[in-house]
Amino acid sequence: MPITSNVAWDRRLEVFKGRDTAQYIDSVMASAKHCAACRLRLGTGDALSLTVDITESHDLEDTVCLTFDPAVCHLRCQEPGLRVRQTDDAMDALASIGARMVLSGGGLGKTNIPVLAYTLVPSLVFGEPGGEMTSALVSALLNHGFQLSLTASYRDIVQQAIPVGNTCTCTLAGGGTVQLHIDGELMHSQQLDEADAGDAAWLEGYKAGHVLVISGDNLVFTDTGLELAAAARLGTLVAGIVPVPQNLRN
Repeated sequence: MPITSNVAWDRRLEVFKGRDTAQYIDSVMASAKHCAACRLRLGTGDALSLTVDITESHDLEDTVCLTFDPAVCHLRCQEPGLRVRQTDDAMDALASIGARMVLSGGGLGKTNIPVLAYTLVPSLVFGEPGGEMTSALVSALLNHGFQLSLTASYRDIVQQAIPVGNTCTCTLAGGGTVQLHIDGELMHSQQLDEADAGDAAWLEGYKAGHVLVISGDNLVFTDTGLELAAAARLGTLVAGIVPVPQNLRN
């Protein structure tokens, strides 16, 4: 079995990832904190293993769509592996996860900048197995005016962010549910708690008219915040300023 750094992996992964295999392993390890088997923390230098569950489907144009769901374990807990299953629609296997925060200052013309961050798990890509694969999420957002960000600095992201296309809106539904729509489709939602001081500040910034949306693949959500370094390094981080409809600003 091949080993990259201290991670053992199944050689069949190269059939799907090709020359991007090493980069994929790097992206997985950037977010791996605990063993998926024993749940103990992964230590520096530990002998590790990578198991990947791949779901394969085809779109209407017969393009191959793949999801990659990785698990990192101590090698003593689990041998490396790879499992592939076929499905009619890979979208059925996806879930949207995210977080929100408030940034101060910057280039959006107000004190409080509400941020909505999200990603899809597992990641969905399309292309030919073994060849160049394209992130479905990143591609979709770029097509609607989001911009790639090569920095994990919130200050730089705020200063560089530009308004996205008019196909994107951020709304507040009944009960305090924040919803991001693109082309009329619900892409992501989060529940606000107006009794929470952080959410109250977020809502104040929201009513000013714009939300900074940060998204892409390889975003790492933790109990203490959001880590963007891996996404920025791997070129899968996007950001854009999404408008709030005029009738929802007050």
